[in-house]
Amino acid sequence: MTPQTDIERIRQLHYQAIMIDGHNDNAVLKGSRGLPFNFTTRDPQYNTDLPRMQEGGLDIQFLVVGDGGAVDSLSVIEKVYAEVEAHPDVLTVVKNVAEIKKAKSEGKVGLLMTLEDAKWLKGDLDILRLYYRLGIRSVGLTHGQGGAEPHHIQGDSSFFGYRELRDREEERRTKKGLTDFGRRLVVEMNRLGVQVDVAHINDVAFFDVLELSTKPVVTTHGGVYALSPHSRNLTDDQIRAIAVSGGMMGIAFVPGFVDQSNPTLERLLDHIEYVADLVGIDHVGIGSDYDGMSDVPVIPEVSQLPRLTEGMVKRGMSDEEITKVLGGNFLRVLEATIG
Repeated sequence: MTPQTDIERIRQLHYQAIMIDGHNDNAVLKGSRGLPFNFTTRDPQYNTDLPRMQEGGLDIQFLVVGDGGAVDSLSVIEKVYAEVEAHPDVLTVVKNVAEIKKAKSEGKVGLLMTLEDAKWLKGDLDILRLYYRLGIRSVGLTHGQGGAEPHHIQGDSSFFGYRELRDREEERRTKKGLTDFGRRLVVEMNRLGVQVDVAHINDVAFFDVLELSTKPVVTTHGGVYALSPHSRNLTDDQIRAIAVSGGMMGIAFVPGFVDQSNPTLERLLDHIEYVADLVGIDHVGIGSDYDGMSDVPVIPEVSQLPRLTEGMVKRGMSDEEITKVLGGNFLRVLEATIG
């Protein structure tokens, strides 16, 4: 049983921090079903909605608004803006750190719009610039696809699933990394002020990005390969490279990323502690991947996020460390990338 003093500490810590989640697919999931965004209505068929975000203390949500063609993405972006305009007292779109802090101070949930998979830019950086004008501030370079076509950012697709380390190392010797478009894209994202997200990328392209980018690099939703040998999780050398760039990784709530056989909250906390022990507490946060998986997330829905803070308190983490994991680290990286 949690002592009353710890309960008060957990509550104060959790709700005073600027809490940031690095990945959520709610908007594109609804868009793919031809549904309105309708985020302010409680709907238990999804992992997230505004009422439960408020209960769970989530302040800023990285929200995927495009993982397909431009027409679909523009439709979702319009739905998001329409929902925000209909509920300006509780929702806002955020495009920089000042707006994030303002949203927190006003008690609003801030939505930071992102794209997942730059192949839909069709090799045209003008489309990236247009998305920037519309409010996009983070782009996942790929959703795993790759190939020789000029619109791909990596020359070979990414493997998805559990994989022995020796097989992963062999792929690093044989796979093709960033394409010419991929390189030009990273340079332009750095120039514009768009966060570079390497979730889903193959290992060769991963290190190409880390060598090329002049700004901190993130993987918004993933895990630690040493704890669960899934291809979407980062090896120790990748985690170190992210840290050297000044970036960070968001730990996803996807059961298979957390553990192959026992995906519990305790195991999720192991991922956070592993990164902190390897490269320091400044380089880890959360990227739930809510509404982006078929399995029940390790923390099943957003109103239960205080359980994460409770778990960190029970593990003896300091207030400063917990505040960094909850959102301080993302805030620092966003300051350096989007301004």
